[in-house]
Order: sequence, then structure tokens, then C-alpha cells
Amino acid sequence: MEDKKTEDTGETERTLFPRKEDRRKWSALGGILFVLVLLMAGVYFYAFDRVGLHGTAMVDVPRNSTGRDIADTLEKKGVIRSSTLFRMYSRILGSGKSLQSGTYKMKQGMTVKEAMTKLRSGMTESVFVTVPEGYTVHQIAALLDEAGVKGADDFEGEAASYGPLKYQYGPLPVSVKAEGFLFPDTYNIPKEYTARQICDMMYKRTDDMLTPEIRKKAQAKHLTLHDLMTLASMVEKEARFKEDQEPIASVMLKRLSIGMPLQIDATIQYALGSPKAELTIQDTRIDSPYNTYTHKGLPPGPIGSPGMDAIEAVLDAEPGEYLYYVAQPDGHHVFTKSYEEHQAETENIYGK
Repeated sequence: MEDKKTEDTGETERTLFPRKEDRRKWSALGGILFVLVLLMAGVYFYAFDRVGLHGTAMVDVPRNSTGRDIADTLEKKGVIRSSTLFRMYSRILGSGKSLQSGTYKMKQGMTVKEAMTKLRSGMTESVFVTVPEGYTVHQIAALLDEAGVKGADDFEGEAASYGPLKYQYGPLPVSVKAEGFLFPDTYNIPKEYTARQICDMMYKRTDDMLTPEIRKKAQAKHLTLHDLMTLASMVEKEARFKEDQEPIASVMLKRLSIGMPLQIDATIQYALGSPKAELTIQDTRIDSPYNTYTHKGLPPGPIGSPGMDAIEAVLDAEPGEYLYYVAQPDGHHVFTKSYEEHQAETENIYGK
């Protein structure tokens, strides 16, 4: 509607609606204001919005965690208010891939910005501890102590008395229930973990590694899981090279099948409590249920933590024709059928 003259006064009458140019200006201004409000709200929720909590929380970020996993954990632990906002800003800022795995000690009531900064820093409250194959509880305790884990102080005591896995128990009592059932692997352990929590973490790994397939194969060989882990622990200690593991397991199974003492030097070393460079005849007469020279059958339990290769070697082995083996200087073994052949090979390698 255009401006028009009034009949009485002749003055210009303004229309009731703004012109198109004015509407465009107001629309643009409104859009700018709307964007500014959104930006201000965004800045607020990103940098200033906090949960009304003031404690601390341990936040575990496993490897290969998704942005959603991390955000949901932070919200559940009361670190941030909204997992949705965390994911949104993670996408906007492109920071999702820079978040580091580990266990963090974080304040509750952090802003999204503070939480992201913490997770990008990699300043975790956990340490990676690698337990090699064959390690005993005593050796694992030393690793934990070196890594500065709180539970290292009473780890050996806890491992000796705490055994939640049903298959840990054989017919004979053992002094350390956890021996052989703490799977050798790399663990991301929170520094504040107690000895019980560390044991539970390692027991779970063992239980996971003993898959249904492995359990079926053990049952088919008429081996309990306790028998399997005990045999595998001896194979682990006796064989320096993987290719020797199955033949050594075969010798053990053959001796067991005919009621012959296993005569495993590694069990004597375990009974002695500290390794010796060379065993003596007197050592093989030590009064211990772990003395496989004087006691037939399996020792009371494992003598260290076997790795998966040793476990599979026992499952794949069958009683064969060999009854003896002797280690060469390079660590490989020579296998023989009779004691006379064994003596001859021993003299050939080490002299009379």
C-alpha cells in the first residue's frame, strides 16, 4: 500500500506496514542477533556450564572408545552436565581423535572445555604394566611396585589368599592361590587400585582367555583347567623357544601316562624360592610337594603364569615316543627315547 494524501489536510499518510527494504534490514538484524545469542549460549555451555557437584571421579577411557562412550561416561560420573553437548563440541572442534585413553582422576562439575583439555593432555592416573610369560606372583608384585601402583604393597598377600575362580583348585593345597592364574599381558592399571582390584582385573583376563573352545579341548584330553594351567606353566618355564613347547609337553604327557616322575627342573627352582644357575643333586632331593623328582604326577599347582602359546602346546601335544630332553647352550632342546640316549646327548653337549 503506497502513501496517499488525505482529502482534509493534504498531508502524507504513512502506511501501517514497513516497506520491503525496512523488512530486510530488520530481518538481517534479527538473524545476526539470533546467531549472537546462539554463540553466547554456546560459549556459556562450553566454557562455563557446570554440574552442581564438587567431588572427584575416576574415569576410565579404554582404547578404541568412541566419542559417545567417553561422553556418556563423563555424564554418568558427574564430570559434565550433558554428554550430548560434549559430543557436539567434540565434532565442532575436531578434538574427538585427540582424546587419550587411560584412567583419569577428574573433578565433578567440570565444563566441557575443561573435560576435553584433561582428556587431551594424556595426564592419566593409570600406568601400563606388562607381565611377561612365566612370571610368578612374586615377580608380578615387583613390577607393580616399580610402576608405583598403590596395591603393590600387599599384592603378594592378597594373591596368596584370594582365589575366586573355581578351577584354581586342585587336589592338593597351595600356598599361593593366584599362582599361574594371573594371565601374562599388558594391563592399564589405575595407580589407586587395591591389590584385590588388580587381582580381579588379571583373573578376568585369564577367564576370558580360557575360551569355550579351549575348555572343550582340555575336556577332550581329560584335563581339568587346573591340570592344563599347571602343565602349561612348566612348559613355559622349560622351553625358551616356541618350537620346543609342544615336544616338551609331549614328553610330560608321556611320563604321566606311564606313571614316571616328571623330573622338571623348573619345579625344583620354584620349590627353592629363588633361581639358581645350576641345580645340584641335593637340590633334586628337596622336601617339597613341588619336587617332581621325588613325587609322581603333577605338582600341587602352576609354577608361574603361562602364556597362550604354552597353553595351546599342551592342548596340541600327544604322548609320543620321547621320554627325555636336554637343553643345548643356545636354549634349544634335544629329545631322546631312552635314558642311555639321554646320557649320551648330555655328555656330547656338556662333556663328562
